[in-house]
Amino acid sequence: MSRPTVKEINYVDFKRILERAATTGSRIEPSDKARWGAYVTANRVKEAGFQAYAKSYSETLKAVIIDEPEPHGGYYLYSERDEVSLKWVPRVQ
Repeated sequence: MSRPTVKEINYVDFKRILERAATTGSRIEPSDKARWGAYVTANRVKEAGFQAYAKSYSETLKAVIIDEPEPHGGYYLYSERDEVSLKWVPRVQ
């Protein structure tokens, strides 16, 4: 079993992924508690640990989930101000 990792994503590419997800309905915002919680639980996202780690990249991070299969689907933290985007890559079992 491998450990979860954090992958830095090119911000311009991430913005394209985010826009496409918004138009297809696969974008999940934290305000959508039911879908958000289901995704986090199913994918074992360690939100607090990920956010603590990501603070070294930016203090103005927002969380979003793209509910699609790989390679674009996943849990992301991003900052528009700092043009940073990070993706949680779950461990493989």
